[in-house]
Amino acid sequence: MSPVERLKRSGKRNRFTAICLLICLGAAIIQGVLPSAVASIAAAPFFCIYLAISSRYIARVGWVLLFFSLAIALLALANGIDPGIFVQAAGRVVFLSALLTAVAFLRIAATQDPIVEVAGEFLTLQPPTRRYASLGAGGHLFGVLLNLGGLGVMLEIIMKGLAAHRHEMDEFVFQARKRRMVSACMRGFSSIAFWTPFGIALNLMILTIPGLEWTTLAPYGIALAGILFLLGWLFDTVEWWRPPSARGRAPALSGDLPDWSPWAVLIVSGHVLFLGAAVVTLDRLTQYSFQTVLITIVPIYALLWSVMRSGSGSLAGISRRFVTQAPGFATEMSVIASAGFIGLVALEVVPVEWIADHLGWIATRPVLTVVLLIMTVFLTGLLGVHPMISVVLLAEVVNRVGVEGLSPLALGLALAGGWSSIICMGPAITAVVYASSIVGERPLTIGLRWNGIFGVASILLITLIVGGGVAAGWF
Repeated sequence: MSPVERLKRSGKRNRFTAICLLICLGAAIIQGVLPSAVASIAAAPFFCIYLAISSRYIARVGWVLLFFSLAIALLALANGIDPGIFVQAAGRVVFLSALLTAVAFLRIAATQDPIVEVAGEFLTLQPPTRRYASLGAGGHLFGVLLNLGGLGVMLEIIMKGLAAHRHEMDEFVFQARKRRMVSACMRGFSSIAFWTPFGIALNLMILTIPGLEWTTLAPYGIALAGILFLLGWLFDTVEWWRPPSARGRAPALSGDLPDWSPWAVLIVSGHVLFLGAAVVTLDRLTQYSFQTVLITIVPIYALLWSVMRSGSGSLAGISRRFVTQAPGFATEMSVIASAGFIGLVALEVVPVEWIADHLGWIATRPVLTVVLLIMTVFLTGLLGVHPMISVVLLAEVVNRVGVEGLSPLALGLALAGGWSSIICMGPAITAVVYASSIVGERPLTIGLRWNGIFGVASILLITLIVGGGVAAGWF
């Protein structure tokens, strides 16, 4: 086959994968508007077709979870479970794929805007006294807006700035500065699990924890994210404190930034705040669920953002980029869809009576339950189990058992706390592996050596706060 023919075939595959994802997005919106599962049932095969066409882009973790999902489905069929469970699972899978599709449009619009890149460079080039605050805030802000892609943008800018001044630093200073800057960015990124409405963590928990609402959890989540930010700042200050006589060993990073670069950060922050406010407002003013409003508004906002920046002609550009990038979302799609499916179907394989007999002792111990939940997510994450899986399974188990005195808010904060603490520490966690490919360090180095002590301290602090809050009746 000639290169031209291969290119044409690749273009056709890309277009079809994009169409499959758009069908899932439309079906999820219809499912949220109409009280019917017909749309999700009709769209589920298109999601499977998408995975089949994009199979070459699925990483090992995606294949493992897909095969595990298939095994769970076969066991469930063999046990003769209610077919309605598979209908619910189809709805969940379609919604989660729609969420990633909606966020993909936002990511494309943001990465095409030069203001976003200027904001990242401005945060990266701050002096040492403000470096942790700026990079931690940058990792958090870009993570809220672009999810894992935001972490990649910030790390790329960091490495670009370090490379530009590499000749001015000896090896010790270069490695120390890289470690400090990357760690600050990752710690800021990890705490988005507490509150961002555009991320996977909170949406998975809203799906699996009855009665949990974003507007209820977000204020507490933002407060906990702020506490972890201060904890990270304290660790950074203590670890990297130097006497005045030892300072000035390396030059400050510099760059050719426009005079309006500080405003770029405010503009990016404004996008996050305005989009979040629009979603919350429409959620309150309409009869539709928070998630339905979210997956409807986010792509519309992304298209408007692109049009306001470059005119109506930019719609063709954002469409082309979505078509080109659609197969590359396969790993994210396979992981999150598998997590949603497994969490709903896996417990149907295990008899409810067995669960009650073996875990019923926690039903009257809400504080102990919170501690066990936080530690389980954290420890299983260290062993390589992504929080997407552990959080969904644990939430479903707690729902089955029914823990007296444990509110949906407390359950959500506990699971988000375990998720947040492991994201920058687990060597097998996606964010750490992704960062290692950009930074050029092993996942063990970034996860355990650079962020291990911080991760342990953060999980203990979160356990104390959430467990104490449940004991005091605050949550």
